[in-house]
Amino acid sequence: MKPRVLISGAGIAGLALARRLKLLSIDYVLLEKRKKSNDLGTGIALPFNAIQALRELGLAKQVLEVAHQVHEVTYTTKNGTVLGRASLNEPPLNQDNFVAMLRSDLYDILLDGIEKDIHFETTIEEFNLEQSTVSVRCSKATLNGEYDLVVCAEGINSALRQQCFPGEVTTVDFKIPNWRFLVDYPNHNLQPVYMFDRTELFMAYPIHPDRLYCYAHVYDESGKYDRQDPHQFLHQLFGKFGGEVGNILARLGDRPVLSSRLRSVNKPYYSHGRIVFIGDAGNACSPLLQQGAASAFEDAICLAEQLQNNSVEEAILGYQRIRAPKVEWVLSTSDNPIKKIKVTNNPIAAFVRNMIIRRIGPLNARGWKKLANFKKLSS
Repeated sequence: MKPRVLISGAGIAGLALARRLKLLSIDYVLLEKRKKSNDLGTGIALPFNAIQALRELGLAKQVLEVAHQVHEVTYTTKNGTVLGRASLNEPPLNQDNFVAMLRSDLYDILLDGIEKDIHFETTIEEFNLEQSTVSVRCSKATLNGEYDLVVCAEGINSALRQQCFPGEVTTVDFKIPNWRFLVDYPNHNLQPVYMFDRTELFMAYPIHPDRLYCYAHVYDESGKYDRQDPHQFLHQLFGKFGGEVGNILARLGDRPVLSSRLRSVNKPYYSHGRIVFIGDAGNACSPLLQQGAASAFEDAICLAEQLQNNSVEEAILGYQRIRAPKVEWVLSTSDNPIKKIKVTNNPIAAFVRNMIIRRIGPLNARGWKKLANFKKLSS
């Protein structure tokens, strides 16, 4: 008998899982605390393994039709002096496409055919772990009942994860405010570039021949950059940068800038009884390797395949066994450089970092090459 699954969260991870369960004819109920379907993000980069996972989900064609192909990544100093460059068209990185796109476009593709299944403005209010089920009380009473499995896909700020681990600090704040925005830049002819000062980073990533997705961050122990207009700080911190940064900031105007703080889970979360964590709810980390969407897709595919072929108990164990090596490597590789960012306030340490990049090349490309060696995600 196939299980009855409750999914909490209709973001990228929750929608990917719902699509996969539907394909496998596994019943699910999908909750979302928001009032409607929308994704207010800016851009998103999808490395080769994200596209491979989208192929398994049957969505690669739709994504590639609207995404922008990139071919190399470059790391530079703030003045534009090249520190390292890596081609994405050479083995092992050429095993699939590297693309970037509007996050809202990706969300709409995942949402297609699933939106009617979503129970909006609905959350899990209380749960009890029974011997072979989870008893759930929802804010929408008609959804109360017994479920064989509850899947938490609520993102890094998951309330359900905190309920499962009361009193535990489940996230780490790296004291790094960051800003994300889109700018129109006709005929830019750019490839992704990452520009470094001491703790400042500015990234420009094309998502269209005429549009750029930009990300910027700085280490800020005092918290002063959380309290005022982000436009002001972008000009203050990055107006001194060379390359295309000045032109990009001049085009920003009063366009929306999303502000947040760089955070990670303090350890991977896989399950709590018959509650399983996927996507950022279980393995959020820094964006160094751009694995947020890829990990969400891979989690969803792996969990669904395990549920199709095993009992719920065996599926939970199989999910953790299969995903743990890759998840834990991604978290460690993504977060370790961020944990050390305070040190590069020292100019000597920043110089050493730059010398390392000159020697080994872009850190994300080095990580992607190692990702290419991991086994198939669902076996």
